Amino acid sequence: MRKILFTVISACILLSGCTVTETLTLNNDESASVTDISVEQFFIDVLTDFQEFMPSGDENIMDKAITSFAGQIEDTDNAYGTLFVKSGENEYTGTFNFENIAELADELGGIDQSIITQTENSLSFYCDIDNYTELEAVVPFLADPNVSVYLANYNVGYSEQDYYDMMVFAIGEQAPEAISGSTITFNITVPGRITSVEGAVQTGDNTIQYSFPLIDFLLLSSPLSFSVQWV
Repeated sequence: MRKILFTVISACILLSGCTVTETLTLNNDESASVTDISVEQFFIDVLTDFQEFMPSGDENIMDKAITSFAGQIEDTDNAYGTLFVKSGENEYTGTFNFENIAELADELGGIDQSIITQTENSLSFYCDIDNYTELEAVVPFLADPNVSVYLANYNVGYSEQDYYDMMVFAIGEQAPEAISGSTITFNITVPGRITSVEGAVQTGDNTIQYSFPLIDFLLLSSPLSFSVQWV
């Protein structure tokens, strides 16, 4: 579960111009993640200009990033059955199973992270500028100088318009519309009847949806958070 949140957000961040939908099913024994990612071509073209990340062979930079994410997940002790496929020209679908959310997240980052917390009957997510470095530990790509300048740590105090102006200069006139239309959505099923939800929308007896614009993550001017409890 952990990896799902981290992988989805980070993949989306590759930069903007993405729509990501994460479907997470939590169970008491075996849990599962399904991720759908769609990326606009002109952002892939821009990223390809970063020569350090240029892949060899027929893969473009997003192909390479997705492959790396899949490998990172599969190499942990807490995830298995990892499969990421290219389902369209710039579309990807990834699945994997996991046993323990907290252990998976901690293993991926090599730290005791605080962004996601799970107990037997609750799940919470909280990311702000103060614990953002934990996300960078889990996904080192986000800390790369060529990428991090577009992310939250380098844009503290920026307004949305400030950010859009910067991206027009860095990427082009298409950037603001692509970024503003980019969203991250989590559809989560929990192993029980939901008793309380904060920051997300309850969509069924045991399901919630948490969705936010990508710009909210790029700036982190306010925390991104939700929590859910069940019996």
